[in-house]
Amino acid sequence: MTGAAFGLAALAFAAAGFGQHSVLLIGLAAVLLDMAVQTSLILGQHTVYQLDPLARARLNSAFIAIFFIGGALGSQLGSIAYRSGGWSAVSLLGAALPVLGLLYWLTELRSGARRSA
Repeated sequence: MTGAAFGLAALAFAAAGFGQHSVLLIGLAAVLLDMAVQTSLILGQHTVYQLDPLARARLNSAFIAIFFIGGALGSQLGSIAYRSGGWSAVSLLGAALPVLGLLYWLTELRSGARRSA
């Protein structure tokens, strides 16, 4: 599901890039992006809750704080991208970041498979 969330986020930004003059495509992109972010959030919290039952509140607080910091940094990068290259640059950046996340996740998935074998 994590890989699907990353892929969906990249797809959402691609739709936003192609549909910069279409309210329908921008709306679709917003819904897809929201689905991807919410899926990622739920999966992350599920993982955090499995770590240490006695530290769930602290771990979840740290997770949510980092999640929001990531969102703020992404917003700042999006602002810089818009200023330097317009909507196309924002769409490319928005699609590139989840693709990078997906690539990293795939390396973690492979290393986990090697450790368990």
